Amino acid sequence: MDRIKLDKLITENMKSIFGFALTRLGNVNEAECLASDILYGVIRSAPNLKDEERFYGFMWKVAENVYVDYLRKKSRNARHTAELDDRVADESESALDQIIRAEEINLLRRALSLLSREYRDATVLYYMENLSCSEIAEKLQTSTEMIKYYLFRARKMIREGMNMERLYGEKSYRPNIFEIDFWGTKAGDDFEYRDFERRKIKGNILLAAYYSPVTIQEISIELGVALPYLEDEIKLLVDRQYLVCSGGKYLANIPIFTLDYTKAIDGKLKEHIRESAQKLATVTDDLEARFGNRFADANLARWQKILLCLHFSLMDTGNDFVQKCGELPQDGPYSLVNGGGGRGIVWGRSIENAVGDRMPEGIQGIYNGCPSSDHRGSVIAMNFRQTLNAQDFWEKMTDPLVCTAVGCFAYLPDHWKKTLEDLHYYQGSKANFAVWSYREYEELRQMLSECISIVSDLNRKTAELAANITADLAPSHIRKNAEYVGAFVYRFYAADKLVERLYKTDWIKAVGDAEKPAICCVVN
Repeated sequence: MDRIKLDKLITENMKSIFGFALTRLGNVNEAECLASDILYGVIRSAPNLKDEERFYGFMWKVAENVYVDYLRKKSRNARHTAELDDRVADESESALDQIIRAEEINLLRRALSLLSREYRDATVLYYMENLSCSEIAEKLQTSTEMIKYYLFRARKMIREGMNMERLYGEKSYRPNIFEIDFWGTKAGDDFEYRDFERRKIKGNILLAAYYSPVTIQEISIELGVALPYLEDEIKLLVDRQYLVCSGGKYLANIPIFTLDYTKAIDGKLKEHIRESAQKLATVTDDLEARFGNRFADANLARWQKILLCLHFSLMDTGNDFVQKCGELPQDGPYSLVNGGGGRGIVWGRSIENAVGDRMPEGIQGIYNGCPSSDHRGSVIAMNFRQTLNAQDFWEKMTDPLVCTAVGCFAYLPDHWKKTLEDLHYYQGSKANFAVWSYREYEELRQMLSECISIVSDLNRKTAELAANITADLAPSHIRKNAEYVGAFVYRFYAADKLVERLYKTDWIKAVGDAEKPAICCVVN
């Protein structure tokens, strides 16, 4: 292979190789040593590679071989140390024998737990339930010869497993907090996605298989979970296309925003956010003079101003995004949502080594447009962390809110009246949020054009920056998808951070529980 080409490929895959090492060892220092050994092995052997298209298969083969050699060396060192300790230990022979036997049993159990289902079932039935090969074949609905093969291979794998020190990964005692999210034309099965929040195992399976292909046994070791408890989870992930399997090895099939992503993008985005907030705060317009009487004070008017600017800019940049990046995908994990036919994207978020039940921060801005089909108008809501305690927008409250806005509150069912009053959406015989006519809505678009332009520029810069960073940090097999997801998702993240900056500089202030600054209704 050409040296220049090799150097380029090595540079592109250094992060992936380090991720491979870190996933298996769970220790940064050890991972750096292992990654160095892998890179040396690749550089030493690559000149003999004739077909460049086979480089990635060759690279991961070298990585696996170097990793196995590393474990063997470590195992030999560990046994040597144990022998020295035994010679100086002041214990009775019988006590020592008991400890050794107990350890051997534990090793046997661990090795057995790492066998895949067919090998494990045959071994348990033969050695623990004392069934013959023919009886096992009948029970498992296969041939006697196949059972003999399973037993032969199982014995070999158990011996190898007991002779090799199995180093559980860091995720076995400190699992990452993981969250799945999605965007598309359908709401989908919400329970399926939220299940990732409550069950750490699915997300950590995806993380273990993110940077490089791994076997189910390697996932088991990394998570410290026996195979019988992993198999169904992995099958579900494969069926839903979150994982792909090739040659007995698994790879995550969705982009994951890890701590590295967040830090890298935040670092580059910080100055853009500061400049945009400063520009927006200095723009003068006639909103308060023209519509100030709609609000209790100037602060609520500013909240509505930023809401409308975010709304209009997201619409404008949305068209730009489609032209540059294309429509939402029709294949992949999202296509299976809600029985199939979905169009959209799926991604994960993770906090490494988190302690407790904290969920990831960032990418929290939510844009929600809810059109009404009966021409009464549409509800536009923009919720940010700064206003979450000040408002409680319910997904199924679109129609009640529209009815309140257009003066039809009296015709609502009593339970909706009470809910709206309790949540302060209706006070003093009128809606407690901004209500605009369509003519006013268009007038506001022209009035706020300079501010909208500032926010739109920020959205475009953020989308480009996030696309480049996510593509750079993502594993090679999903780089294109990660680029699309990064650009799409971080447009909303930029909106969130902009509001956060305006809040910190006191351009906008906190609001009370009875105020709804980030809700408006446009009456057709």
